Amino acid sequence: MKSYKKIVGILVVAALLLTVIVTFVRVSGVTADSGRVLRLAHNQSAGSEIAKSIAYISDLVEEDKDADMSVKIYESGVLGSEKDEIEMVKAGILDMAKVSANTLGQFNDKYSIFAIPYLFNSQEHYYRAMRESTEVQNLFQSTKEDGFIAIGYYANGARNFYLKEDKPVTDPSVLKGLKIRSMPNTTSMDMIEKMGGTPVPMAGSETYASLQQGIVDGAENTELALTVDGHEDLVSSYTYTEHQFTPDIYIISTKTWDSLTQEQKQCLLDGFKKTNENFVSLYNGMMDDAIAEAQSKGVHVYKNIDKTALIQAVQPIHKAFFEKGDDYKKLYDDIQKYADK
Repeated sequence: MKSYKKIVGILVVAALLLTVIVTFVRVSGVTADSGRVLRLAHNQSAGSEIAKSIAYISDLVEEDKDADMSVKIYESGVLGSEKDEIEMVKAGILDMAKVSANTLGQFNDKYSIFAIPYLFNSQEHYYRAMRESTEVQNLFQSTKEDGFIAIGYYANGARNFYLKEDKPVTDPSVLKGLKIRSMPNTTSMDMIEKMGGTPVPMAGSETYASLQQGIVDGAENTELALTVDGHEDLVSSYTYTEHQFTPDIYIISTKTWDSLTQEQKQCLLDGFKKTNENFVSLYNGMMDDAIAEAQSKGVHVYKNIDKTALIQAVQPIHKAFFEKGDDYKKLYDDIQKYADK
Protein backbone atom coordinates (compact mmCIF):
# COMPACT_ATOMS: atom_id res chain seq x y z
CA MET A 1 0.00 0.00 0.00
CA LYS A 2 2.81 2.41 0.87
CA SER A 3 4.53 1.56 -2.41
CA TYR A 4 1.28 2.26 -4.29
CA LYS A 5 0.85 5.63 -2.58
CA LYS A 6 4.43 6.53 -3.39
CA ILE A 7 3.88 5.71 -7.07
CA VAL A 8 0.69 7.81 -7.11
CA GLY A 9 2.57 10.70 -5.51
CA ILE A 10 5.31 10.50 -8.12
CA LEU A 11 2.74 10.46 -10.92
CA VAL A 12 0.97 13.53 -9.48
CA VAL A 13 4.22 15.49 -9.30
CA ALA A 14 5.13 14.34 -12.81
CA ALA A 15 1.76 15.53 -14.10
CA LEU A 16 2.25 18.90 -12.43
CA LEU A 17 5.72 19.14 -13.93
CA LEU A 18 4.33 18.43 -17.40
CA THR A 19 1.66 21.12 -16.89
CA VAL A 20 4.29 23.66 -15.86
CA ILE A 21 6.60 22.83 -18.75
CA VAL A 22 3.81 23.11 -21.32
CA THR A 23 2.58 26.37 -19.80
CA PHE A 24 6.07 27.88 -19.58
CA VAL A 25 6.49 27.15 -23.29
CA ARG A 26 3.00 28.37 -24.20
CA VAL A 27 2.89 31.54 -22.10
CA SER A 28 5.22 33.86 -23.95
CA GLY A 29 8.43 31.88 -23.24
CA VAL A 30 10.77 33.15 -20.53
CA THR A 31 13.93 34.78 -21.80
CA ALA A 32 16.55 36.89 -20.15
CA ASP A 33 19.78 38.43 -21.41
CA SER A 34 21.56 37.26 -18.28
CA GLY A 35 20.98 36.31 -14.69
CA ARG A 36 18.49 34.23 -12.82
CA VAL A 37 14.83 34.05 -13.86
CA LEU A 38 12.35 33.19 -11.10
CA ARG A 39 8.78 32.14 -11.90
CA LEU A 40 5.92 33.39 -9.69
CA ALA A 41 2.34 32.13 -10.05
CA HIS A 42 -0.91 33.44 -8.61
CA ASN A 43 -4.66 33.20 -9.17
CA GLN A 44 -5.63 36.88 -9.35
CA SER A 45 -7.31 37.93 -12.59
CA ALA A 46 -4.96 39.46 -15.14
CA GLY A 47 -5.47 43.21 -15.32
CA SER A 48 -7.01 43.51 -11.85
CA GLU A 49 -5.60 46.05 -9.41
CA ILE A 50 -4.30 43.26 -7.18
CA ALA A 51 -2.55 41.58 -10.12
CA LYS A 52 -0.96 44.91 -11.02
CA SER A 53 0.19 45.31 -7.42
CA ILE A 54 1.76 41.85 -7.42
CA ALA A 55 3.49 42.63 -10.74
CA TYR A 56 5.34 45.47 -8.99
CA ILE A 57 7.81 42.88 -7.66
CA SER A 58 9.09 42.36 -11.22
CA ASP A 59 9.91 46.06 -11.54
CA LEU A 60 11.64 46.19 -8.17
CA VAL A 61 13.81 43.15 -8.90
CA GLU A 62 14.73 44.49 -12.34
CA GLU A 63 15.88 47.76 -10.75
CA ASP A 64 18.41 45.94 -8.55
CA LYS A 65 21.19 45.39 -11.08
CA ASP A 66 23.48 43.80 -8.48
CA ALA A 67 20.99 40.97 -7.94
CA ASP A 68 21.17 40.05 -11.65
CA MET A 69 17.72 38.49 -11.48
CA SER A 70 14.22 38.82 -12.95
CA VAL A 71 10.73 37.60 -12.05
CA LYS A 72 8.33 36.12 -14.61
CA ILE A 73 4.69 36.12 -13.44
CA TYR A 74 1.96 33.66 -14.39
CA GLU A 75 -1.46 35.15 -13.61
CA SER A 76 -5.07 34.00 -13.48
CA GLY A 77 -4.34 30.49 -12.22
CA VAL A 78 -2.79 29.31 -15.50
CA LEU A 79 -0.73 26.81 -13.49
CA GLY A 80 -3.68 25.46 -11.53
CA SER A 81 -5.32 26.09 -8.18
CA GLU A 82 -3.49 27.58 -5.20
CA LYS A 83 -3.13 24.07 -3.81
CA ASP A 84 -1.52 22.97 -7.08
CA GLU A 85 0.86 25.93 -6.94
CA ILE A 86 1.92 25.09 -3.38
CA GLU A 87 2.58 21.47 -4.39
CA MET A 88 4.74 22.67 -7.29
CA VAL A 89 6.69 25.05 -5.05
CA LYS A 90 7.24 22.27 -2.49
CA ALA A 91 8.55 19.99 -5.25
CA GLY A 92 10.88 22.70 -6.58
CA ILE A 93 9.07 22.71 -9.94
CA LEU A 94 7.86 26.30 -9.47
CA ASP A 95 9.98 28.95 -7.75
CA MET A 96 7.35 31.12 -6.05
CA ALA A 97 3.60 31.52 -5.58
CA LYS A 98 1.21 34.00 -4.00
CA VAL A 99 -1.43 32.05 -2.08
CA SER A 100 -3.98 32.61 0.65
CA ALA A 101 -3.00 31.86 4.23
CA ASN A 102 -6.19 29.79 4.35
CA THR A 103 -4.87 27.50 1.61
CA LEU A 104 -1.52 27.22 3.38
CA GLY A 105 -3.45 26.00 6.42
CA GLN A 106 -4.00 22.75 4.51
CA PHE A 107 -0.22 22.24 4.49
CA ASN A 108 0.71 23.62 7.90
CA ASP A 109 -2.01 23.77 10.54
CA LYS A 110 -0.58 26.84 12.28
CA TYR A 111 -1.47 28.95 9.25
CA SER A 112 -5.10 28.28 10.16
CA ILE A 113 -4.69 30.97 12.82
CA PHE A 114 -5.46 33.55 10.13
CA ALA A 115 -8.88 31.99 9.60
CA ILE A 116 -9.86 32.63 13.23
CA PRO A 117 -12.69 35.20 13.22
CA TYR A 118 -11.92 38.35 15.16
CA LEU A 119 -8.29 37.37 15.69
CA PHE A 120 -7.60 41.01 14.85
CA ASN A 121 -9.76 43.75 16.35
CA SER A 122 -8.99 46.34 13.66
CA GLN A 123 -7.13 46.95 10.44
CA GLU A 124 -4.39 48.70 12.43
CA HIS A 125 -3.99 45.66 14.70
CA TYR A 126 -3.72 43.47 11.62
CA TYR A 127 -1.07 45.60 9.92
CA ARG A 128 0.94 46.01 13.13
CA ALA A 129 0.97 42.31 14.05
CA MET A 130 1.88 41.19 10.53
CA ARG A 131 4.72 43.69 10.47
CA GLU A 132 6.11 43.25 13.99
CA SER A 133 5.19 39.84 15.41
CA THR A 134 8.24 37.64 15.98
CA GLU A 135 6.06 34.55 16.06
CA VAL A 136 4.53 35.32 12.68
CA GLN A 137 8.05 35.53 11.27
CA ASN A 138 8.89 32.21 12.93
CA LEU A 139 5.80 30.70 11.30
CA PHE A 140 7.00 31.93 7.91
CA GLN A 141 10.29 30.05 8.38
CA SER A 142 8.86 26.93 10.02
CA THR A 143 8.11 25.03 6.79
CA LYS A 144 11.63 24.95 5.38
CA GLU A 145 11.90 21.19 5.78
CA ASP A 146 8.53 20.85 4.02
CA GLY A 147 9.96 22.40 0.86
CA PHE A 148 9.02 26.07 1.14
CA ILE A 149 9.22 29.20 3.29
CA ALA A 150 7.28 32.46 3.28
CA ILE A 151 9.27 35.54 2.31
CA GLY A 152 6.54 38.14 2.14
CA TYR A 153 2.82 38.83 2.27
CA TYR A 154 0.29 41.38 1.24
CA ALA A 155 -2.28 42.57 3.70
CA ASN A 156 -5.54 41.58 2.04
CA GLY A 157 -8.48 43.31 3.66
CA ALA A 158 -11.40 42.49 5.91
CA ARG A 159 -13.96 39.86 5.00
CA ASN A 160 -17.61 40.82 5.48
CA PHE A 161 -20.99 39.14 5.02
CA TYR A 162 -23.28 39.88 2.10
CA LEU A 163 -26.76 38.48 1.50
CA LYS A 164 -29.36 38.19 -1.23
CA GLU A 165 -31.81 39.51 1.36
CA ASP A 166 -31.55 43.13 2.50
CA LYS A 167 -30.76 42.95 6.20
CA PRO A 168 -27.69 43.70 8.37
CA VAL A 169 -25.74 40.81 9.89
CA THR A 170 -25.61 41.95 13.50
CA ASP A 171 -25.90 38.71 15.47
CA PRO A 172 -26.17 34.93 14.91
CA SER A 173 -29.97 35.03 14.70
CA VAL A 174 -29.73 36.93 11.39
CA LEU A 175 -27.92 34.07 9.63
CA LYS A 176 -30.07 31.32 11.15
CA GLY A 177 -31.50 29.13 8.39
CA LEU A 178 -29.36 30.79 5.69
CA LYS A 179 -26.91 28.85 3.50
CA ILE A 180 -23.64 30.75 3.31
CA ARG A 181 -20.80 30.02 0.91
CA SER A 182 -17.74 28.98 2.92
CA MET A 183 -14.11 28.60 2.06
CA PRO A 184 -13.36 24.87 2.04
CA ASN A 185 -11.54 24.73 5.36
CA THR A 186 -12.64 23.59 8.80
CA THR A 187 -12.18 26.91 10.61
CA SER A 188 -14.21 28.90 8.08
CA MET A 189 -17.02 26.34 8.16
CA ASP A 190 -17.01 26.32 11.96
CA MET A 191 -17.05 30.13 11.98
CA ILE A 192 -20.20 30.33 9.84
CA GLU A 193 -21.93 27.75 12.06
CA LYS A 194 -20.99 29.66 15.22
CA MET A 195 -22.24 32.88 13.60
CA GLY A 196 -25.62 31.26 12.94
CA GLY A 197 -25.46 30.17 9.29
CA THR A 198 -25.17 26.88 7.44
CA PRO A 199 -21.79 26.66 5.64
CA VAL A 200 -21.67 25.47 2.04
CA PRO A 201 -18.00 24.93 1.17
CA MET A 202 -16.97 25.65 -2.41
CA ALA A 203 -14.31 27.33 -4.51
CA GLY A 204 -14.65 31.08 -4.88
CA SER A 205 -15.17 30.70 -8.62
CA GLU A 206 -18.40 28.77 -7.94
CA THR A 207 -19.99 31.44 -5.76
CA TYR A 208 -21.62 33.54 -8.50
CA ALA A 209 -23.53 30.61 -10.02
CA SER A 210 -24.49 29.38 -6.55
CA LEU A 211 -25.94 32.76 -5.60
CA GLN A 212 -27.70 32.96 -8.95
CA GLN A 213 -29.22 29.48 -8.65
CA GLY A 214 -30.21 29.81 -4.99
CA ILE A 215 -27.75 27.18 -3.80
CA VAL A 216 -26.53 29.72 -1.25
CA ASP A 217 -28.25 32.73 0.32
CA GLY A 218 -25.09 34.73 0.82
CA ALA A 219 -21.33 34.70 1.22
CA GLU A 220 -18.50 36.53 2.94
CA ASN A 221 -15.54 38.21 1.30
CA THR A 222 -13.93 41.60 0.72
CA GLU A 223 -15.65 44.36 -1.23
CA LEU A 224 -13.87 43.28 -4.41
CA ALA A 225 -16.05 40.16 -4.57
CA LEU A 226 -18.96 42.48 -5.28
CA THR A 227 -17.30 44.18 -8.23
CA VAL A 228 -14.54 41.97 -9.64
CA ASP A 229 -16.62 38.80 -9.24
CA GLY A 230 -19.91 40.52 -10.11
CA HIS A 231 -21.76 39.53 -6.94
CA GLU A 232 -23.23 43.06 -6.72
CA ASP A 233 -25.73 41.97 -9.37
CA LEU A 234 -27.08 39.18 -7.16
CA VAL A 235 -27.09 40.46 -3.56
CA SER A 236 -29.03 43.17 -1.71
CA SER A 237 -26.93 43.88 1.38
CA TYR A 238 -23.30 44.06 2.51
CA THR A 239 -22.51 44.29 6.24
CA TYR A 240 -19.13 45.38 7.59
CA THR A 241 -18.78 42.56 10.09
CA GLU A 242 -14.98 42.67 9.57
CA HIS A 243 -14.74 39.18 11.00
CA GLN A 244 -11.51 38.11 9.27
CA PHE A 245 -8.34 39.84 8.10
CA THR A 246 -6.56 37.15 6.11
CA PRO A 247 -3.17 37.83 4.48
CA ASP A 248 -2.01 36.41 1.20
CA ILE A 249 1.46 34.90 1.46
CA TYR A 250 4.39 34.83 -0.95
CA ILE A 251 6.12 31.47 -0.69
CA ILE A 252 9.35 30.31 -2.30
CA SER A 253 10.73 26.82 -2.82
CA THR A 254 13.39 25.88 -0.29
CA LYS A 255 15.41 24.53 -3.21
CA THR A 256 15.23 27.88 -5.00
CA TRP A 257 15.89 29.91 -1.84
CA ASP A 258 18.99 27.92 -0.93
CA SER A 259 20.38 28.39 -4.45
CA LEU A 260 20.19 32.21 -4.34
CA THR A 261 23.02 34.54 -3.37
CA GLN A 262 22.62 36.70 -0.28
CA GLU A 263 22.19 39.71 -2.56
CA GLN A 264 19.35 37.98 -4.43
CA LYS A 265 17.65 36.91 -1.20
CA GLN A 266 17.75 40.44 0.19
CA CYS A 267 16.47 41.80 -3.11
CA LEU A 268 13.37 39.58 -2.86
CA LEU A 269 12.78 40.33 0.83
CA ASP A 270 13.03 44.08 0.25
CA GLY A 271 10.96 43.83 -2.92
CA PHE A 272 8.04 41.99 -1.33
CA LYS A 273 8.07 44.41 1.62
CA LYS A 274 7.77 47.35 -0.77
CA THR A 275 5.11 45.52 -2.77
CA ASN A 276 3.00 45.14 0.37
CA GLU A 277 3.53 48.77 1.38
CA ASN A 278 2.42 49.82 -2.09
CA PHE A 279 -0.70 47.64 -1.82
CA VAL A 280 -1.57 48.97 1.65
CA SER A 281 -1.40 52.54 0.33
CA LEU A 282 -3.83 51.63 -2.47
CA TYR A 283 -6.13 49.28 -0.57
CA ASN A 284 -8.62 51.57 1.17
CA GLY A 285 -9.14 53.57 -2.01
CA MET A 286 -9.80 50.37 -3.96
CA MET A 287 -12.36 49.23 -1.38
CA ASP A 288 -14.08 52.63 -1.31
CA ASP A 289 -14.40 52.54 -5.10
CA ALA A 290 -15.76 48.98 -5.01
CA ILE A 291 -18.40 49.69 -2.37
CA ALA A 292 -19.47 52.90 -4.16
CA GLU A 293 -19.99 50.91 -7.35
CA ALA A 294 -21.97 48.25 -5.46
CA GLN A 295 -24.17 50.92 -3.90
CA SER A 296 -24.84 52.38 -7.33
CA LYS A 297 -26.16 48.94 -8.29
CA GLY A 298 -28.59 49.00 -5.35
CA VAL A 299 -26.60 47.09 -2.70
CA HIS A 300 -27.51 48.37 0.79
CA VAL A 301 -24.33 48.81 2.86
CA TYR A 302 -24.39 48.52 6.67
CA LYS A 303 -21.41 50.01 8.54
CA ASN A 304 -20.49 50.63 12.18
CA ILE A 305 -22.56 47.76 13.55
CA ASP A 306 -22.27 46.46 17.10
CA LYS A 307 -20.19 43.26 16.71
CA THR A 308 -20.37 42.14 20.34
CA ALA A 309 -22.72 39.20 19.78
CA LEU A 310 -20.72 37.95 16.79
CA ILE A 311 -17.41 38.20 18.65
CA GLN A 312 -18.80 36.30 21.63
CA ALA A 313 -20.23 33.58 19.39
CA VAL A 314 -16.82 32.65 17.93
CA GLN A 315 -14.77 32.58 21.13
CA PRO A 316 -14.80 28.74 21.21
CA ILE A 317 -12.79 28.85 17.94
CA HIS A 318 -10.11 30.94 19.64
CA LYS A 319 -9.99 28.55 22.58
CA ALA A 320 -9.78 25.49 20.35
CA PHE A 321 -6.78 26.94 18.50
CA PHE A 322 -4.56 27.87 21.42
CA GLU A 323 -5.41 24.65 23.25
CA LYS A 324 -3.75 22.66 20.44
CA GLY A 325 -0.38 23.15 22.09
CA ASP A 326 2.13 25.56 23.56
CA ASP A 327 3.43 26.63 20.14
CA TYR A 328 -0.08 27.49 19.01
CA LYS A 329 -0.75 29.54 22.14
CA LYS A 330 2.58 31.32 21.80
CA LEU A 331 1.70 32.38 18.25
CA TYR A 332 -1.82 33.44 19.27
CA ASP A 333 -0.63 35.43 22.31
CA ASP A 334 2.11 37.17 20.35
CA ILE A 335 -0.40 38.42 17.78
CA GLN A 336 -2.70 39.64 20.56
CA LYS A 337 0.14 41.78 21.96
CA TYR A 338 -0.37 44.15 19.07
CA ALA A 339 -4.10 44.63 19.59
CA ASP A 340 -5.54 48.12 19.88
CA LYS A 341 -5.73 49.13 23.49
